[in-house]
Amino acid sequence: MNRRWWFSALLLLMLLLSRSAVQAQAPKRVAAFVYGINAAAPDGVIGTFAPPTVESIYLLAGHTSVLSPRQTLVYFWPITNEYRAAWSEMNETIEGTLEISQNGRRVSALEQVDYTIHFGAGEGAPKPQLYLGAAAAEANQRFEAERNAYQQAVLAFEKAQAAWQTMLREGQTRRESGSQVEIPPPPEPPPPLNVFSTGLNRGYPVNLSPGSYDIQLRLADGSIQPGSARRLVVFAPRRTAVGYTVIPESRWTTPEELTDLADVILGEPGSVLYLKPHVIREYPALPYEYLLNPQYPGDVQGPEWRWVAGEPINEGTLEVVSGGRVTERVPLVPYRVKQIPGAALGYEILPFDPNDPGAPRDPDFAAYRIVLSDQLPAYEVRVVSNEGQVLLGSQRQTRVLPRVDLRLLLLLPAIPLVLGWLVMTLRRKQTSPVQVVA
Repeated sequence: MNRRWWFSALLLLMLLLSRSAVQAQAPKRVAAFVYGINAAAPDGVIGTFAPPTVESIYLLAGHTSVLSPRQTLVYFWPITNEYRAAWSEMNETIEGTLEISQNGRRVSALEQVDYTIHFGAGEGAPKPQLYLGAAAAEANQRFEAERNAYQQAVLAFEKAQAAWQTMLREGQTRRESGSQVEIPPPPEPPPPLNVFSTGLNRGYPVNLSPGSYDIQLRLADGSIQPGSARRLVVFAPRRTAVGYTVIPESRWTTPEELTDLADVILGEPGSVLYLKPHVIREYPALPYEYLLNPQYPGDVQGPEWRWVAGEPINEGTLEVVSGGRVTERVPLVPYRVKQIPGAALGYEILPFDPNDPGAPRDPDFAAYRIVLSDQLPAYEVRVVSNEGQVLLGSQRQTRVLPRVDLRLLLLLPAIPLVLGWLVMTLRRKQTSPVQVVA
């Protein structure tokens, strides 16, 4: 009886300890006012939020971003040392007027509007599109219609696919019995839905010149929403140029980014490289980090400025310049990557042909194809627009690495050994033998 009592008490203690441990691990959620942020970026939109601990919000100049005042539950996540929002548990829109001032003078008073953002998918997809006001409602309605049509097409395809598989099994059975049966080709799946939407939301569209501003949310009763006063920093790039994504044909899965004007294109003789051009912009490093993450700790390392890749360049010609003379003009061509069947587990890069029945719907990428040769070991490449103008900052030096004889590399470690052997041999010859006199 005594042993049974001790066992029950121990079991109860373990249950209490495990329950308290679980409760200790669950982060505490607190209701708070936050700004939801859809910040415009060079190549898209960055969705973040500013909890009460963030005093300054950073946005890009010349682009429309959206600030959405919300009441939600926030909690601290120690793994990333950041606050997170439990949007699924609370996401209440706070209505009012967003007041923007600079140096104590009001420069704008914004009213909240409907907005939606549409994202494209696949290579060459357009930048995310922001719709505001009535255009947002129309775009959202259009997206829902396309999504419903796609879902219906998928259901019809699945039904046709099941019927075709039944027909295939019946045909195989009849063939085994000696009958001649013609089986139609399988049904074609519907084209994928290449547009995604954030849905219809409410927020303040913000598009300001570079500078430092103050914002606050004035409610309908004239009071200021507690926690809404923040600093708004709007910044711009100091330079714009052209960068390249270099895709080696032999290493398709490991491209290299050239986002600095001093970067050099390198390769061995015979290497085939695909150069994907895109816009690059040079931003102040720390503000850009805050744009990506308003809770950035602020310990930026490295240079004061950073080049950021932006939207792709979909036109123009690549010129190869050697000795001040254009030696070759390379067109911008769409390509697709084809998997090689069998045990090789490789791939090959082919020009994209939309009329090829085996080709995908869209190309995998568009690029300039260059072949490195030791006959032209050093030259410059640049992008020229359709109007014949050299794009600013598109020049890059290209260097072909010299061929290295592996036999020389194997001989190099032997040189110190040979020299040591020669020194020892010479010393032995110069040393006379010692004669012992009895």
